[in-house]
Amino acid sequence: MNTNTFFIRKTTALLCLCSLISTGVFSQRVKRKGTEPIDISKQKRPGANVKPFTIAQLAGKWQEISRDSKTNITISFTDTIFLNFIDSNTVLTKQGNETSMKGEAVIDGSTNELIAAADVYTIVSITDSLLVLDNQENILHTLKKTDQFLYENFGKKKTVSVNYKEPISIKLADIKGKWVVYKREAKPGTVNPPSTIINNVNIINITGENTAMGEITFYQSDKSEMLPCSIKLTNAGFDVRADKYNWKLFVYKLDKNELVFGETDVLLYFAKRM
Repeated sequence: MNTNTFFIRKTTALLCLCSLISTGVFSQRVKRKGTEPIDISKQKRPGANVKPFTIAQLAGKWQEISRDSKTNITISFTDTIFLNFIDSNTVLTKQGNETSMKGEAVIDGSTNELIAAADVYTIVSITDSLLVLDNQENILHTLKKTDQFLYENFGKKKTVSVNYKEPISIKLADIKGKWVVYKREAKPGTVNPPSTIINNVNIINITGENTAMGEITFYQSDKSEMLPCSIKLTNAGFDVRADKYNWKLFVYKLDKNELVFGETDVLLYFAKRM
């Protein structure tokens, strides 16, 4: 074997080794402190029929409203996820009481994998108001688009005037099902922490002419909690009781897809049927 041939073979072997090391390093992205790194190379499915999403679809603020396992079990949580996509490649992330983190926002078009600063998700779906993320650990996070995060002085922002004045009578059968709040309107100074702010109401079983059982998810400060609840129909709305909590709610609008309830001149909830 001459010197040139030996040199070429040795150089080729060294380049192959470097390539393998590089692939091993960059196929992993580290999640938040205390969690295991995820091998994102295993998530890719070359040739799969994946509809690509874009960062432009995520522009703005998104706040977590529910958390479920992939076996449809609702999970209570206190570490609410907040995502604020500032521009085409930058995101501010915050989880629970943690400090906000600013970082890169990237979507892999072949797998719809979202890199948001130090966090890695797979995008399941995006609409104008809802974002569903798979954390790649069998948990689904549903976030809603918002103009203002709960921790950003909720209730102090000037709101448009509301035309809902007179509550209406309803039937339990008409509101049975899950209603997810997509917007709230409150007069300045009427709602302040530690008020309990409803996120969704799920009326599951009608147990009598005016009674039902279900689940309610609500925020208190930046903590979210889901509890079983009882519902009782009133003359112009419904009362909800869950553990030590009680809400007297008037209904101002009800159709097939939207429910407006709460108390006019204090706090109104606008919810969509899921």
